[in-house]
Amino acid sequence: MRCRCAMSILLATLAIFVAVSPVQAAIAAVDATREVAPEEWAGAAFSPPSSDQSPPPPSDAKVGNPQGSKAAQAADPKQETPVQPASAGAQGAANSANSTASNSKKITFTPGFRLQVRYIHDRESGKNEFFVARLRLKAKGELFHTVRYYTEFKIDNLGRSGRNPTAELENAWLEYSVAPNFAIRAGLYDAPFSRNALTSDSKLLLMDRSLIKDALTSVGFADNTTGLLGHGRPFKGRLEYSIGIFNNEKFRTIGAPGANRSDYMMPAGRVVFHFLDPAPRGGYADYQSSYVGKGKRLSIGANSAYLRKARDSVNEFNVLGWGADLFFSTGPFTVEAEYDRLRKELIGGNSDIQVDGWYVQAGYLVWRRVEFTARHQQLDPNVFVPNNRLRWTSVGSNIYIRGHNLKMQIEYTFRRGPGQVVKTDVLQIQMQADF
Repeated sequence: MRCRCAMSILLATLAIFVAVSPVQAAIAAVDATREVAPEEWAGAAFSPPSSDQSPPPPSDAKVGNPQGSKAAQAADPKQETPVQPASAGAQGAANSANSTASNSKKITFTPGFRLQVRYIHDRESGKNEFFVARLRLKAKGELFHTVRYYTEFKIDNLGRSGRNPTAELENAWLEYSVAPNFAIRAGLYDAPFSRNALTSDSKLLLMDRSLIKDALTSVGFADNTTGLLGHGRPFKGRLEYSIGIFNNEKFRTIGAPGANRSDYMMPAGRVVFHFLDPAPRGGYADYQSSYVGKGKRLSIGANSAYLRKARDSVNEFNVLGWGADLFFSTGPFTVEAEYDRLRKELIGGNSDIQVDGWYVQAGYLVWRRVEFTARHQQLDPNVFVPNNRLRWTSVGSNIYIRGHNLKMQIEYTFRRGPGQVVKTDVLQIQMQADF
């Protein structure tokens, strides 16, 4: 059965690749237009946004010091410059034009959007469905050459079968660079835990994140939350650190209203070493699961978080989480692995709960636009309960029409776990546009 499914996916990939070949000439004309790299966006206010990545400061000035470069001084209308003799009317018009040009550079605004349309066939239920998995509306820019901002609204439909999605605020943050390798971020954004969780869903190797990521999200360790973060990438991007303190809003909103509660702040931190190509300076949560054949990367990361005296409808407990991840890519080959552990230390003599999970995934790029993918993952919701483990294996392919900005993904997942006598395989096909 698995061989027939894998062969079907391969034939479908080849068929789609042949189908999109006639439009590649038109796409080549678009590709000829220079795409601004994620690390350059702060200096190019109206470039197309490629992701919800955190940008580094402009190369010609220190962010946080609008007088830190000759270019900034020249643009400052307060700077005295020689004026050629002219009539009062002409001089007034020139001053007005200069003032307008200067003010237009004080606040920059770059809009963007992401759309993921998905088809799913669930073998267990026989259900076939088309739906909009994710819709995001984004904006980013700079304020007075000093502070960067990013906002994002989501109208997602994952896990909402038969229900209408509602708009929610996904990201809203301000960031100030205190020094070249130290920035402060405040607002709503991803907590620094798990490479898989920090990777944008537009840059994933497979359509969805891992099972262990979902378990981390259930206690608010790996999702968007509100807090204060300090981060940087010193040693020319070889080292990466991020540490902050957060409200655990996700834990409070999961389950019945008012069932979950925590009155304490959640500290969390992450450190990464980049051994080959360095990470872009000034970035945060700008990972990709596939770099589509570009660069050489070897990164090892570790993270931890702690939530004190959390309560659900039954128990009160402390939660400690930690994890480690490995990422390697060179040429067409990419591989990623991660292990995470959550331990709920129940207060009052009850037995503790420990959640373990891991995954290994790999991709190989052929024909410059087609990438074959595979992942195996396991999740044990409680290691103290026997025969409780979920085991999922996925195979598929990505067809890159314009990198991650425009791509199609095909994926077949074999789901196995406790009590699953019938086959619960799932086929998914997704088209994504992200700009």
